[in-house]
Amino acid sequence: MTEPHHPEAHHGPDIKLYMVVAVALSVFTATSFGVNSLVQRGTLTNTAGFVLILGVAVFKAALVGTYFMHLRWEWGKLYFMIIPAFILAAMAACATLPDAVFAWHHDQAATTHASTGTR
Repeated sequence: MTEPHHPEAHHGPDIKLYMVVAVALSVFTATSFGVNSLVQRGTLTNTAGFVLILGVAVFKAALVGTYFMHLRWEWGKLYFMIIPAFILAAMAACATLPDAVFAWHHDQAATTHASTGTR
């Protein structure tokens, strides 16, 4: 049989926390638009604006990952997905590295032959 549902056994965020995070994301989005406006008017430099908008974007991504993707409550399960992904990414980089090196070497040899007139 199924076990009865106990409200106190619920783990994870409730609707109030979701709404607080949604409001925070809206405020940070407005902040990004404000910084962009300051950059366009010349009040901020392009580099300062880029750094501020990038910082806001990273913070927004962390909020989304932490609360909307439930990473705060299911962090242990994340390792079973992230570690194999990193291993596969490293294997893919190692597998494609010879192609990139040989293609670069082939392009350089073709340029040398074209400049000397030899084949």
